[in-house]
Amino acid sequence: MLLTAMATGCAASAADQDDAGEPPRLRVAAAGSLALAAPLSGLNDSAALADHLSGVETTPVTTPDEFKSLLTSSRVDLAALPTITAANLYNREVGISLVGVVDADLLKVLAPEGSSGWQALRGQTVYIPFQGDAGDITFRSLATENGLTPGEDFEISYTRSIPELMTAVATGTARHALLPEHFATLARQQAPAGQDGLTELLDVQEEWGRATGAGSLPQSAIVVRSGFAEEHPGLVERLRTYFADNTAGLADGDVDSARTEELAEATGTDAALVTRLLPTLNLGFSAPGPARNDITTLLTEAADLAPQSVGGRLPEGQFYGE
Repeated sequence: MLLTAMATGCAASAADQDDAGEPPRLRVAAAGSLALAAPLSGLNDSAALADHLSGVETTPVTTPDEFKSLLTSSRVDLAALPTITAANLYNREVGISLVGVVDADLLKVLAPEGSSGWQALRGQTVYIPFQGDAGDITFRSLATENGLTPGEDFEISYTRSIPELMTAVATGTARHALLPEHFATLARQQAPAGQDGLTELLDVQEEWGRATGAGSLPQSAIVVRSGFAEEHPGLVERLRTYFADNTAGLADGDVDSARTEELAEATGTDAALVTRLLPTLNLGFSAPGPARNDITTLLTEAADLAPQSVGGRLPEGQFYGE
C-alpha cells in the first residue's frame, strides 16, 4: 500500500510539474498505420493538454532511416514507430526513450481463400515489406516455432515499401503476404473483380501469445527525444496519460465523426474503413514499466533471429525511461 502510494505520488508530482517557459509546439513523426495513428489522434483538441501545448505538427514517415534522420537532427520531439526500430535507434546512440508501447491485432498473414494454418505456407513464396523490420522478425520467429524454416520450407520475397506490396497483392502477384492493417484490407479491396479472394490465414497476436507466453505483442512504440523529455518532464507524463486514455476510448468505440475523419486523413484512407477496422484492432497502450517483460520478449526474439535489427544488443534501462 505504502509503495503504491509513493509511486502514485511520484507520478502525480511529475505530471503536476510546470515546464519552464512558453508551452512548446509538439513535433511528431508517425508511421501511417491505423494502429499507430490512433493513440496520437485528437492531440490538438485535447482539453487536458490545451494549456501545455501551443500546437501539434505531424510528419508522416515511411522508413526507419527517416525516423533516424528526424530524431537525430532534433526536427521532431515524439515518434510513433515499430518497437524494434526504436531499440535499433537507441542502440545507435539516438537519444530517445519510450513513452509507451501499443499492442494491436496489427499484422495479417494473407493467403488464398480455403487455406488453413502454417502448413499452407509450405512450398509458397511469402511477400513481406522491409527485411529485418518488426513484421518480418515476428513472422519468421513464429514460422520457426511452428516447424517451418524460412528459406527452406517456403521462400520470402521482400518488397521496398508497403505500397509496393499492396499493389502486388491487389494485382494477384503476391498470393501469400504479410501486411499490417489497414493496408491489408485496402489491398484486398483493390483486387479486381473475378480474382480469387484472400483470407487472413493466421491471427499473429494470438500465435505470439501461444508461442512465447507473453501477455501482449508490443510491436509499436511511442518514443520521445531525450532532450525534449528533459526540458518538459511534466508534459511527457501528461502525454503518456493521454495516450493510454485515448487508446482505451478508441478501443471501446468512443469515436466521433471528427476523430474518424482525422484518422482517415492521417492514414490516407476513408472514414468508413476507419470505423469498420478500429473495433477489430484490439488496441492497447502500456507504459514502459508494466510492459517491460513483453517488450523484452519481443526484442530478445529479434536479437536472436537478426541481431542487427535491434542494433546488436538489448537496450538498457534508459530506453525504458529509468
